[in-house]
Amino acid sequence: MQQLTESVRKHMLDSAKVKQSLAETHAEPIAALAVTMAKAFFKGNKVLLCGNGGSASDAQHIAAEFVGRFRRERMALPSVALTANGPAMTAIGNDYSYEYVFERQVRALAKPGDVFIGITTSGRSPNVVTAAKAARSLGLSTVSLTGGRPSPLSEICDIHLSVPSNVTARVQEAHILMCHVACELVDELLFPEGQPESAFVRPPLPKFTTLADLLAVRDLWRRLGIKVVWTNGCFDLMHVGHVRNLQAAKALGDILVVGVNSDESVRSIKGETRPVVQDQDRAELVSVLDCVDHVVIFNDSDPTRTIAALKPDVHTKGAEYSGGGRPMPEHNVVIGYGGSIEYLPLVSGYSTSSLIERIMALTSGVR
Repeated sequence: MQQLTESVRKHMLDSAKVKQSLAETHAEPIAALAVTMAKAFFKGNKVLLCGNGGSASDAQHIAAEFVGRFRRERMALPSVALTANGPAMTAIGNDYSYEYVFERQVRALAKPGDVFIGITTSGRSPNVVTAAKAARSLGLSTVSLTGGRPSPLSEICDIHLSVPSNVTARVQEAHILMCHVACELVDELLFPEGQPESAFVRPPLPKFTTLADLLAVRDLWRRLGIKVVWTNGCFDLMHVGHVRNLQAAKALGDILVVGVNSDESVRSIKGETRPVVQDQDRAELVSVLDCVDHVVIFNDSDPTRTIAALKPDVHTKGAEYSGGGRPMPEHNVVIGYGGSIEYLPLVSGYSTSSLIERIMALTSGVR
């Protein structure tokens, strides 16, 4: 019995040493995993997991933590273990090859923005590696949980969590610990203590919205590390130059918020004959563009007060404002809170004023 007791102590201490080492070396990638999953859930995406044997059980275990709950009461979060569909796995294995039992499911279920987590102690399981390659090709964030040796899976994934042990049992124990910590962090990010479940606002937050609605989710965006880009304009008559600039602005971050000058604001800038199109209609037209996430109308002649409240990470302006070429009242506010200003290239040949002049010229003799 004494020998068995010492063996128990040794195994437990070995496991504890492995886990202790993770606290020193893996805090950053585990946090990155949590943020990646939280962002996906926030955007309406899901987490897909797979593995073989004990790792298959781990995949189902972690999926269940999200679909059910972890430690706090909160809404169900979409997560799927690709190991749980026995008929699909046996059909794919029989008709194709066991190498494709997860890959085919990834291609059937995944969409860009989802998260793929491949769990394999060796990092070499062909079906997990093949599924990870498919996930990358479809625009998923990819995560590998492996043992300590270099592996094909770790080389192709965005986030790699390797356990510094060659003992399968120790690796699997550490995998569950890291995933449990990530689950806890996801809950903390999306459902902070003391805040109601409704504080977690997923799309559809209306695209055409208000500053108050945006401020209600701004802290959540900040916790998730979501990069908010702001641009603004009158958008009196939409043209290709507007569209290209909005697409360029969106490429600078995760969420593009567009400020549209109110009718009163446009009149103060452009004169009493403008706008041609009223603000509600202009905002709605901007909101239907795929590159635009949210649109808000503001009343001031410049966006300084709105920007000061929202604090976007990036403020974009046309190239004509670069180097002080044109006044930018909001400049000091953006720099003051630590934001950045990016200048968008001028799209030559397009302007609302020239469109209006052309329309007037074409219709001058028409009654």
